[in-house]
Amino acid sequence: MADDTNQPSEEEVTLMLKRAGLALPPEQLERCCAVVARLEAAARRLRKDLKRADEPASVFPSRR
Repeated sequence: MADDTNQPSEEEVTLMLKRAGLALPPEQLERCCAVVARLEAAARRLRKDLKRADEPASVFPSRR
């Protein structure tokens, strides 16, 4: 898929949207295509070491 420099094709984005049950008009599809690579890069930076039961208040490291 996409990374910081490689934009996914419109077909790839349309397929992802279809799998999510979304159908966008052409102008919104164009906007979506423009941000997918950045969103995927941001998702890769999310912490993966959290357990499902972790509370949101306790997942951020303390800076004391």
